[in-house]
Amino acid sequence: MSEAKNGDSNPCLQEQRLSFKCLQDSFGDKSQCEPQIENYKDCKTFWYNIYKERKNNKIRPYMPSLEERIKIKKEYMNGH
Repeated sequence: MSEAKNGDSNPCLQEQRLSFKCLQDSFGDKSQCEPQIENYKDCKTFWYNIYKERKNNKIRPYMPSLEERIKIKKEYMNGH
């Protein structure tokens, strides 16, 4: 399985699939899929910031494991 499709290496796999499915179902009409597309963009931004922070702090791997991501998401949701 390619890295972009692997949920362990792609923290936004579910959001990506939902936005692609919406686009497919709406025959590519992005206006009908704005919530899904925005959610996917927000997810990518969130995890990219985590990646940068870990890289700057020399924490390896730069992208947290699936188990770590679950914990990070839970802590983020509880704090916001």
